[in-house]
Amino acid sequence: MNMLTYKAHPTMQAASASTNPVPPKSYNFSLEDMKNTKIFNNQPASPLYSVVTDIKSDKRTDIFDVRGNRLLARVDRRDILPDTITFPNRNSGSSIHISKWLQKSKLEDGHHIHSIETAHGTYVWKSDAAYRLALYRKGDMSKPVAHLQQGTRTQNFAVIMQEEAELIRDDVIVSFLILEQRLRISEKHIVVGGAAMLEQSRTVLGNHVNTP
Repeated sequence: MNMLTYKAHPTMQAASASTNPVPPKSYNFSLEDMKNTKIFNNQPASPLYSVVTDIKSDKRTDIFDVRGNRLLARVDRRDILPDTITFPNRNSGSSIHISKWLQKSKLEDGHHIHSIETAHGTYVWKSDAAYRLALYRKGDMSKPVAHLQQGTRTQNFAVIMQEEAELIRDDVIVSFLILEQRLRISEKHIVVGGAAMLEQSRTVLGNHVNTP
């Protein structure tokens, strides 16, 4: 008896793929500390990234790709001069101002965004009432490709990434660490400064903050 085989039409295959999207991945933090923590996917004992800040100066933070056994990026915070970032495998290993890599601008609605140029295009971080920090592809602010998940009793503090963000995962992690740390510093200043400073800042999650 002859067996007939049928090959699915390309449109049918595409439809099937669209109905079964790749689930997002959660990159969990061992500590809610943007200067000293480990970041892992599913196995806490086997972190993907390690974030370490010099204890004495508290000015230099190294971000390591643990499994690749390499320094991914180095952030130097300075009191007077602009903060810098160094990628050993970019710019011939020379440091650049963070503002040149993570470029700040403003949308028409007044929200500040920070853009990063990647090998897969330009992406922007935005902070608003819906998301404390969320990453979008430039020109498409309808749905984030990555966002912060706040830590609670039932879930880890984590960065949630869609499949698209996985292509630029290192850039996502490094830029998130910088921006989340800045948000925390701004919020701390608000608490110290009181109501006067509160009115001078912009709204994020019901609070008023302004990231440098």
